[in-house]
Amino acid sequence: MTRMSRHYLGAASALAVAVSLACAGGAAAQVASSTLRGTIYEGGAVETGGAITATEVSTGYVSRGRIGADGGYVLPGLRPGTYRIDVTSADGQTVSDTVTLSLGQVATLDLDVAAVTASTDVSATDVGDIVVTGRRLFEVRTPEVATNVSQAQINNLPQINRNFLNFAALAPGVRVTEGDRERTFSAGGQPAQAINVFIDGQSQKSTIIDGGVAGQDDSRGNPFPQAGVQEFRVITQNFKAEYEQAGSSIITAVTRSGTNELSGDAFITYQEADWNADRSLGGGDALPERLQYGFSVGGPIIEDRLHYFLAYEKKDEDRPQTVTIESAYAGLFPDEAGSFSAPFEQDLIFGKLSFNASDAHRFELSGTWRDEQDIRDFGGNRSYDRAMAVNAETRSVVLKHQWQGAGFFNEASIDYFAYTYNPEGLNFSEYGREYFVFDDNCPDGDPPTASCPAPAGFQYNIFDRDRQIFVGGGFQESQLSEQESITFKNDLTFTDIEWMGSHTIKMGAKYSMQSMYVNKQLNRNPRFIFDIDGRPEINGSRDIPVMVTLNDYVAPIDVDNNVIGLYIQDDWQITSQLEINLGLRWDYEDNAQNNDWVTPTRIRDMVAAIGAIPGYTFAPGFDPDDYISDGNREAFKDAWQPRLGFSYDVFDDERTVIFGGAGRYYSRLGFNFAFDERFKYQQITKDIFFSVAGGPRGGVNTIAWDPAYLTAAGLDPLLAATQGAGEVFLLKNEVPVPYTDQFNLGVRQRFGDWSAEVTLARGESKNEAGWYIANRAADLSPWSGPTPASVGFPEFRNTFFFSQHDRERRFNAIYAKLDKPYTAADGWGFNLAYTFMDAEQNGSRDDGIAAFNLDYLNAAQSGWYPSASDERHRVVASGMVDLPLDFRLSGILTLGSGTPYHIWACSDAYRPAPYNPDACWNAGRREKHSFILPNAWAFRQLDLRLTKTFELWNDQAVEAIFDVINVFDHVNVNEVEQCECAGPALGDPRGQYLPTRSFQVGLRYRW
Repeated sequence: MTRMSRHYLGAASALAVAVSLACAGGAAAQVASSTLRGTIYEGGAVETGGAITATEVSTGYVSRGRIGADGGYVLPGLRPGTYRIDVTSADGQTVSDTVTLSLGQVATLDLDVAAVTASTDVSATDVGDIVVTGRRLFEVRTPEVATNVSQAQINNLPQINRNFLNFAALAPGVRVTEGDRERTFSAGGQPAQAINVFIDGQSQKSTIIDGGVAGQDDSRGNPFPQAGVQEFRVITQNFKAEYEQAGSSIITAVTRSGTNELSGDAFITYQEADWNADRSLGGGDALPERLQYGFSVGGPIIEDRLHYFLAYEKKDEDRPQTVTIESAYAGLFPDEAGSFSAPFEQDLIFGKLSFNASDAHRFELSGTWRDEQDIRDFGGNRSYDRAMAVNAETRSVVLKHQWQGAGFFNEASIDYFAYTYNPEGLNFSEYGREYFVFDDNCPDGDPPTASCPAPAGFQYNIFDRDRQIFVGGGFQESQLSEQESITFKNDLTFTDIEWMGSHTIKMGAKYSMQSMYVNKQLNRNPRFIFDIDGRPEINGSRDIPVMVTLNDYVAPIDVDNNVIGLYIQDDWQITSQLEINLGLRWDYEDNAQNNDWVTPTRIRDMVAAIGAIPGYTFAPGFDPDDYISDGNREAFKDAWQPRLGFSYDVFDDERTVIFGGAGRYYSRLGFNFAFDERFKYQQITKDIFFSVAGGPRGGVNTIAWDPAYLTAAGLDPLLAATQGAGEVFLLKNEVPVPYTDQFNLGVRQRFGDWSAEVTLARGESKNEAGWYIANRAADLSPWSGPTPASVGFPEFRNTFFFSQHDRERRFNAIYAKLDKPYTAADGWGFNLAYTFMDAEQNGSRDDGIAAFNLDYLNAAQSGWYPSASDERHRVVASGMVDLPLDFRLSGILTLGSGTPYHIWACSDAYRPAPYNPDACWNAGRREKHSFILPNAWAFRQLDLRLTKTFELWNDQAVEAIFDVINVFDHVNVNEVEQCECAGPALGDPRGQYLPTRSFQVGLRYRW
């Protein structure tokens, strides 16, 4: 039985067990629901006793609650949507109202049974494919810094690739970045790895590679079909104890469900390649031709009981790449030049069954499948044969059950999640060929100088390569990374607890069985290096290679990790004005970072031999006893996360609320970081040099060329007899988990249909990891210390690394929001988000959570400097308005003051002894331009959408859609000249963000 089939069998067995458990009374995470609470009065006096029901208008599902002795009630676990609220007092009086709840809300609704029944048609919100009727309740008393994105916004705001996460940028403090090959979002001055996304309560966290969300790193695709998303919520700060593995921001989304009416839609959008404006700067991939289409359908199987929903989306892109060869050499490769298709294809499927067994029990079973392939990494002087196919697949199944009883609400779930990342060469059967023009031992193609005269002689090393002319043959590597998990959760909420006020107490437990499989075969296809000129002082022929390079095979690694999460949360309403939110969370992983790893004997002996050199001391911070492992590393057990929030309703009218909070939030370190300890020392690179006759030549020993070496049978014995070297990485035995302490204080104001919010926010992050050089020189300079080969270990490269977990970040921010939701009655909506940020970090170079830090002895030595995401001012405004003749106009305006960049060869560089890096870290700022405000913005983008609706018969309609992205074709610079040695050219633009100005057309049919 294969590894994969074992996991599938395990998943199926676990699901079967879960069905039994759910029927006995357990079932799913409340991160995908809302809560309604309030007080019932009779003529202004508190009504004691009685019952309250909430009936979901679209499905007929009923939730029941009790009215307490203080007149209060709580209805937890409600799906976002529109509900008819019916109250019956102890003496038989009734009152009704119809309201709309948004995802994650703890909304308040007070009712008086002595009053006239509330209107059920206060404001209809037409979102294009559904019409909901009822007052949309504002949430003003939450301590969370959160932004809800409605289905109206998802369906109607302009975008070009149907990734619902694009709209996370509507929340202050959140950045969405689009590159040629991926789209990521980040927040709180931290990289993307510090975020997490939940879809119907299921965590989408990437456990191996970067990106934060599984499938977002190195992908042009979308994580989930947009047609299946009902709405989502971005929590920028102060999320409660039920949320896990995120140090900066959370996105929680709820999916659509079937209703009592059969309904659906189908869409198609198209973009011609010529509808993208050309880039003004830099190279990058070609701009795409893009076709997207799909459908969704949902309805009843048994009215008021059993419903289904299905969504499918297809994305086809083509970015043709042109292979070009210098004219002087083009005749040598007559069939290689030209334009070649570079397609991207993605399929997304989501399906759900919802079963209302009774008023007390509800079940949901859903599944998602995502499959994509991206053909890329060719073009320029790289032939199509060298293309790489980046394959990715996501599979998930979620079974949930809700049980509502007298004074309690229980949710339990079991889910299966798998993500596969598999980049591999299209052609792996043919060896690689790389053709160079060589210098005469003048470094990097520099012209001859006094120290390097014109015929200086040829040497067999990389510094003799002037320029690469052509790259052909097969691709050199393949990878397969897969994360799988089976996760059990149970969340229990008590709603009838009275002590010095009312308490809603929620507690939960999670157990997840995770598997992480990594198979990296890097440089596993031989790459032969040729002298394209066939110079006589080299080998005299372009058919005899100068060298071949190849890595040894490394066996795949498959590790298991057991994850436990526990939390308790008390939302304590002390008075009608004051609420305190107290939470505590604890997380544990038993094998997140190679806990069972045993350091190989040869590595132990090498470290000991260098440490025994008389008078030599390792770099500060490296004690071998803290890094050499016997397979008994202890798992991190200190991930205690207290979380505190409060809200105070100043005038007790839900209009002016002061709120705040503080908490600790642990993220996680991806397994790809620890993987280097297991992998790198085995990734042995072997370089073999050739000459016509063999023997010492050009500073190296060469092998006499034989054409048989172009075959595996001929080359394998030669490689087996060749000494290579791998790299040693040593992970600290006690690896702390990255975390962030967050603090915020804000005020929220409601006036009519508008709401406004201003928040002061702070974050302090610690325990980020970095690789440092262990065998520095005696004067602590990085590159000239004793090497493994010098003490008898030639199988290891000259430098070896150790991990330190001392990198830090801190940020201060002001978040401001202004929001007027769209309603059909008003015919317009508007949202404004403003962020002021001052974000700093230490360490050097890379902005990632796990980086190389080669310039300093530790992170603190670098001092504090602006983070890569430190954009001081950012404004995102969005809105939509209904026009005559059934037109609708919507738009998003994004303005940013610009992020910083490193300056190299910087005269003002901080240079602590003994090694003096000449960099000023993130000291440069991109040039600003005018838009509304003069010279204020380095990033400017206006996107617009115009929609025309054609109403047909029987509630059917067709919408014609026209999108213009980056209307003014602003050049938003992402790469600049960074060397001070360039003089006045420092800071000049070299590359730009996508998109350029782009047009897209589409049709949408709904019924």
